[in-house]
Amino acid sequence: MKAKAFRARRWFKPVLVLALLGVAVLLFFTFDDPLRRHFSGVKKGVLLQNEPMEGLFRSEVAAIVAEMARVQGRKPVDACLDEARKAIIPELNGLEVDQEATIDLVLNAPAGAKLEPVYCEIKPALRWEHYPSLPAYQGNPRKHALALMINVAWGEEYLPRLLQVLQKNRSRATFFLTGLWAEKNEELVFRIAEAGHELGNHGYSDAEVFTELDSWAISRSLRQTNEIIYDAAGVYPLWFTPHKGEFNDLTLELVSRHGMRTILWTLDTVDWKNPGVKVMKDKILDHAAPGTIILMHPTADTITLLEEVLPLLRERQFKIITVGELLSPSWPLSGDVGAAR
Repeated sequence: MKAKAFRARRWFKPVLVLALLGVAVLLFFTFDDPLRRHFSGVKKGVLLQNEPMEGLFRSEVAAIVAEMARVQGRKPVDACLDEARKAIIPELNGLEVDQEATIDLVLNAPAGAKLEPVYCEIKPALRWEHYPSLPAYQGNPRKHALALMINVAWGEEYLPRLLQVLQKNRSRATFFLTGLWAEKNEELVFRIAEAGHELGNHGYSDAEVFTELDSWAISRSLRQTNEIIYDAAGVYPLWFTPHKGEFNDLTLELVSRHGMRTILWTLDTVDWKNPGVKVMKDKILDHAAPGTIILMHPTADTITLLEEVLPLLRERQFKIITVGELLSPSWPLSGDVGAAR
């Protein structure tokens, strides 16, 4: 018994000291707010949309993020059926702040991080995927952007310079290629894709009139052209445009079955008729509007036209993007999401 009592007394003081030390540390962290924030709050120098987050606890971060979610984002915009042209104007997804993901981003951010909220997209009720065979003549007019569609069945001698002009003006286009032309110009097809431009299907030959072809001939033209473009550039086209804009219901249905959408244009430069640079330039500047798709071809005047008109369009704050980007339901995330509306 004496030995047991001795051993108990022997351990009593160390245990007591440790217990008191633990209580002291607990009280220190409980009542010393700056220290708690240093060890448990957001790391030093972290900003969320330029708002200081340093030292904040989760509940405090959540309150700030909730307020951001209340005033930021965009409501979804339904696709719009164009009854007159039997076409569709694509939808735009909504945007809202993903509050939980944003809170976690802030709490786990390294010191000095400059952050933006995490956004998630909201799909509208009416989407153009519900009408896969309807053609599109334009993008959603709430996107302040234009798309250039360049149909190529000839004019390869002008393409290198045309690509240089687009690159100089930080603009991208969609090149709709005939299979016959692409077959003979594989290196140019690759260069177009390598420069960041989009490739579309323009049928196998510009001699084809799709409204005069049967289903077998249309499918062969679409499939053959897609395979040629894939062999040259490693991508399958998502968009098709018919020669002279001629199509029928059979064309639309078969294009859809090949996993593509039929695309036409809002504004035609008619450059192949050589109307002159000034005429084409005035036409574009007079009629360019958000969502416009502009049709052109590789000609000498088209190069001069682009040299003159692209800087002017950029001055009007238009982004010059591909058809795919223009028709996409996603908003371009430039960091300026704006107020909810």
